Amino acid sequence: MQSTAIGPLQALGLTRSEALAYLTLLAAEEPAGLTGYEVSARSGVPRSAVYTVLSRLEALGACFRSGEGPTRYVATDPTGFLQHLRADSEARLAEAAEQLARIPKRRRPEPVWVFGGYDEVLQEAARLLAAATQKVLISAWVRELDALATALSACAARPGLHRVLHCPDLGEGGVQGFSAWTDAAAVDPEKAGWSHKLIVVVDGAEALIGGAEPTADNDSVRTRNRSLVDLATNHVILDITRIAAASGRSCDDAVAPFMRPHLAARAAGPGSPAR
Repeated sequence: MQSTAIGPLQALGLTRSEALAYLTLLAAEEPAGLTGYEVSARSGVPRSAVYTVLSRLEALGACFRSGEGPTRYVATDPTGFLQHLRADSEARLAEAAEQLARIPKRRRPEPVWVFGGYDEVLQEAARLLAAATQKVLISAWVRELDALATALSACAARPGLHRVLHCPDLGEGGVQGFSAWTDAAAVDPEKAGWSHKLIVVVDGAEALIGGAEPTADNDSVRTRNRSLVDLATNHVILDITRIAAASGRSCDDAVAPFMRPHLAARAAGPGSPAR
C-alpha cells in the first residue's frame, strides 16, 4: 500500500479509513476483489466500520461491488476515480456559485495583510509583481531592487506592461524595461541614511507598502483597499513629478497611466503633481 497517498486522498475529502480501504483495494491482486472482512484485515479499518466505509467509497465512485455471497469490492481505476471526483466538485462549485450569486451584493472592507520579516516582505513584493497584467509602479532602494531582480526581469519581459520605478540611489544604471527616476541619494548624505521603504503598486488595484529593513519588524502591508492603493500611487508619482520638475524632464508619459482618468487629462507639464 502506498501510505504516501493517504494525505492527498484526505485532502480530496476522504477520511483516513476511506483512504486506507481504497488503497487496500487498489493493492489487491485478486481479480474478483476483496470481501469486507478482507479489506478490514488488510487495511486496519475496524470490522464494525468497514461496510460503512466501503459504501461511502461506492458513492464516491472509488469502488464497485462484484458478485454475491459474499459481496466483493473492486477498486475503480485511479484515473476514473479522480475524473469522478473532478466532475462532482465542478458540479458542486457551479451550484455554490449560482446560489451565492443570488445573495444581494454589499460593500465590504478590503483586508490588509501585514508582513514583518524582510524576506517575507520581498517574497510578497515578488508575488505582487508576478501578478501584474497592465502596469507596475515601484519605489525601492537599490538593495531591494537587486533582491527583486528576477521578478523585475520577468516584468520587463512581459509584453504590454507599463513599468515605472523610483529609486533614491539608482544612479545611471537604471533597470531594464522600466522608466526609471532617481534622486541621486548617493551624493546626499542625509538621504543616504534614511531607512529603506518599499512601495509596489500593480494594475492600480493592489499595493505593497512599508518598510524594507533586514533587521527590523517592517510592518509592511499588502492591500486592495482603494484609498491605500491611491495613497501609495500618489506618493510615488509626487516623487517622480518633483524629480521631473527639477531636471526639466517630462514625466507625463510615465505617470499618466497611473492617474485616474480625469486627473490624467488635466495633468500639464513635468511639474504637475498627481493627487
